[in-house]
Amino acid sequence: MSQAKPVTVRIYNQIYHLVNSDDQDPEYVRHAAAYLDEKMQQIAATIKHRGPLDIAILAALNIAEEVLRARQHKDALLDRTDARLDSFNRLLSDAPSTTDNPSTDAKRF
Repeated sequence: MSQAKPVTVRIYNQIYHLVNSDDQDPEYVRHAAAYLDEKMQQIAATIKHRGPLDIAILAALNIAEEVLRARQHKDALLDRTDARLDSFNRLLSDAPSTTDNPSTDAKRF
């Protein structure tokens, strides 16, 4: 069994050595850290004279809002998909069966 290897990332001008589990892609961790760094840099550019903790909390709130919005969008898509599937199922169950009364004129493939 191999040990987890640290992944070095830079977030808001600080270096972090994050322990990465074997099943997690180190590049994914770097990508997530870069995203957080980008959000923190954006917040820092818009508000002046705030400490790193305030900037981190505001960035976390922005990211949380993005996640919640994405979940709502996903749920709405799933609801629409379920409604369409229900509609198709009703259409299929209401359609006359061609095996009960096969038409003599019907062509078969």
